[in-house]
Amino acid sequence: MTTDTRNPGENPDHASAAAGLAFAAAVQAWGPPGEGPGRAVGEPGVADEWLRRMHRDEATVDLDWIHPTWLLRALQDESPAVRAVVAAHGPSVVRRALLASGGVPTPDRAPHPEVLDWVSALWAERLVGGAVERADDPPAIVALARPSPLEGYRLWWTVGLVKSLLARGPDDAAAERAGWVFDRLGPPPPETRDWARRDLETVAKARVSGRRRTALLGLVTLARLLADCEPFRVRWALQHLPYPIVKRVRTLMPSAPKRAAAVSRLESLILRTAWDHLILENRIATPFPLAPERTDDEH
Repeated sequence: MTTDTRNPGENPDHASAAAGLAFAAAVQAWGPPGEGPGRAVGEPGVADEWLRRMHRDEATVDLDWIHPTWLLRALQDESPAVRAVVAAHGPSVVRRALLASGGVPTPDRAPHPEVLDWVSALWAERLVGGAVERADDPPAIVALARPSPLEGYRLWWTVGLVKSLLARGPDDAAAERAGWVFDRLGPPPPETRDWARRDLETVAKARVSGRRRTALLGLVTLARLLADCEPFRVRWALQHLPYPIVKRVRTLMPSAPKRAAAVSRLESLILRTAWDHLILENRIATPFPLAPERTDDEH
């Protein structure tokens, strides 16, 4: 038996076969959501078109969807002249954000057309675009991207409430008013209560009180769940929150060596419990996202 040791590039048939295997493996890993792997592998144009569409979405920034604090951050290191040009000639949503922040000088002359083109093209380079809905988005991304700001606050506050009740246990007097948590989850074991108490202690160091503390506790859950998501998609979704809050969320996200699958599962259950409760109370319109159906080839 002989083994072909030539460079695949020296043999067109060999190279084609190797590329086909690599392409098939890639499509299995990140093929088009909702498309069966067999169809994608059999028709390379399907995955090719999906990649083009994804790139187009990521290159198109929806400024009306992004929180205004991100627009200000995108311009914070620019010169006063550039900020003045964007305020005078940029999109209305950016002009409003800049004027509301104050300190934007009025240009004393019209910018050169070529300079205006460059400024218009480059000022938003720190911002990222993306499709508002993707079939493969995990619940943490959906929770950031789709609910209204008020619904988002309700969700993270309720997540924080669930975790604080887990820390106290069903026998606590305050927990009696939220029996729905333990009806859904059952009584937490001592290890879970200790884990939830540690999160309470972490949030207590932030020196916030009342409802803000409970919402911040919910953001701890968000941070842990985002750590397991696609980084580019995370960056896109976080633009829906005020930038100062995002800075805090990022400090809470665990590094790769500190992630634990069991903790992620527990945080996902807490998020689902809070979300379902708000649905029952008609306080959030966005349904909890169900995992995409898997084909037989994916099992």
